[in-house]
Amino acid sequence: MRWTLMLGALGALELWLAATATGPARILGALGGLLVLATAALRPRQWAVVPVAVGALPFAVLTWWSVTTPLLALLAVVFAAARTTRRPA
Repeated sequence: MRWTLMLGALGALELWLAATATGPARILGALGGLLVLATAALRPRQWAVVPVAVGALPFAVLTWWSVTTPLLALLAVVFAAARTTRRPA
């Protein structure tokens, strides 16, 4: 549950960062943030890391000079992987 909440928070953060971007970074950031949020809303599956990576990495590449967006992409992929590999309690 906590991985889902953190992944959703990162998707919302990416949407917020996309609102402040310009040009193609704005579009890719908004679409990527929505994709991360949608993946967080779905049940955890083994393939859930792929849409998170597809959503977060292009925005991080386009805004590589910032520290925030590459860190956001890294954390989103790690949280999605942790969410899919967790063991039931």
